Amino acid sequence: MNKQEKIEYARFLIEEVTSKFLQKDTPYIITEGFEYIREVLTLFAKQSNLFESTLVLLENNHAEEAYILLRSMLNNSMLIKYLYNDNEEKERYKNYMIQPDKAQLSFLYDVKSMIKKGWSKGDLPAVNKKIKELEEILRKEGFVDEDKKTNKSRVNTRLLSIKGLALSDQLLFTYYMIFYKEASKFEHSDFSALDIYRKQILDFPNTSVFIMDLARTDEELDEKVLNISITIYSITFIELFQHINDNHKGLIREENKPYLADLVVIIKSYYFPLYISKSEKVTEG
Repeated sequence: MNKQEKIEYARFLIEEVTSKFLQKDTPYIITEGFEYIREVLTLFAKQSNLFESTLVLLENNHAEEAYILLRSMLNNSMLIKYLYNDNEEKERYKNYMIQPDKAQLSFLYDVKSMIKKGWSKGDLPAVNKKIKELEEILRKEGFVDEDKKTNKSRVNTRLLSIKGLALSDQLLFTYYMIFYKEASKFEHSDFSALDIYRKQILDFPNTSVFIMDLARTDEELDEKVLNISITIYSITFIELFQHINDNHKGLIREENKPYLADLVVIIKSYYFPLYISKSEKVTEG
């Protein structure tokens, strides 16, 4: 497939998956004890939008910017897999849901530090009060570490890390090592990733004489981002479809299951022949 054909295929995939698998505009009912699947489906909905946005950027020859969204897609895939591979105690779900409190607490620690250094005129007692409230929430939820040296407990404020998520799966860790770190230089505007915008004039180096060309892009990077984004979206759909089909049959309409199973076969056979999972067996009904 050429670039345009791949983009058309990708848009077909998004439309079929969001309409027949995510069942957009259709009410969901999540029963008690299975709240994690609500978060998984919501993350995959975001994944679909990230994928669509990546395609728009690639169509406009903005591969460097699209790579930043590809990084977000990979991050999203890690969170999805992290959640649906939870244990019976639902520790991963609890940790995922407590992240906003941990992030807020981390922010307040910084605010407190700024006030104590005289960099801010904030209300220190009010900040300390909010910190104690959030720390108490974490303690009640069981996010406590024991200090072996002092035999005292302290609140666990560690946020989920991308590397930690990647280490839960061999394929995801491979993507993390090869693509996620490389994408960081585009997200953080590393100077080595900005060379593409400076078009060389005659034989002068583009560090001294150049024209700003915002329409330029790295063609190899363009192809790589397109291929990887399709692959990540496809893998996430295939594995999530299998998980839901095995554990939450009622979430997928019966009339859609045969088509989705066929779609999995199409993805594997035509676009993604290297994706093989020995333990996988797509079932209908």
